[in-house]
Amino acid sequence: MLGPEFSIYLPPHRAVYIDIAKVASSSLKATFALLLKLDLQAVGGNPHALEFPRPPESIHDGKRLYPGLYTFAFVRNPWDRMVSCYRDKIRHEAGGFTSFSSSGVAHCLATFDEFTAGMSFESFVHAVASIPDADADEHFRSQHPYLTDDLGGVAIDFVGRYENLQDDFRHVAETIGLPSQTVLPRLQVAASSVNYTDYYTQETQRVVASRFCEDIERFAYQFKN
Repeated sequence: MLGPEFSIYLPPHRAVYIDIAKVASSSLKATFALLLKLDLQAVGGNPHALEFPRPPESIHDGKRLYPGLYTFAFVRNPWDRMVSCYRDKIRHEAGGFTSFSSSGVAHCLATFDEFTAGMSFESFVHAVASIPDADADEHFRSQHPYLTDDLGGVAIDFVGRYENLQDDFRHVAETIGLPSQTVLPRLQVAASSVNYTDYYTQETQRVVASRFCEDIERFAYQFKN
């Protein structure tokens, strides 16, 4: 279970959003910024530059994350998430709020020697696989540690899916009483859509399956053409 720095408190709705990078994080945070009346213009529209309210200090009671509050998060197919991270942080394809270091990779990856400008997707996959979750950047850290208790059980109320984002967000909105006109903007997306499976060889498919095996098993994801 990770710390409160990845949690956004929505006091009017007695709810907590658990922020997982590369899972519509920009869109969700921008939406909650507006709901909380935070000044997006002051940070150039970048929701990641805002200081969001954090939940009360009582993080969990051994079984539940933030007991007494409605907790939710969204997860994504790990093979797809890896492609999204590569296109954004290495290939500069997403635009938006990603800033790049002088080395040519996104600042968040520049501290790792394993990442280089223009590296192939195959090299990127092997680089990620060489870095354990304990040392990983949030953009390629496994997703389950955000949502599970010390025994590995899911400790939040609702786990939505990126693949069903609009419907699952609507479920959350109705559950916590967001205004009926609340919609998610499309932010930090690449200019062109791709089929993530086209990036993979059998070897890189296997490497990602091994690196993110707990996410794949827990959230029942498959590699699909």
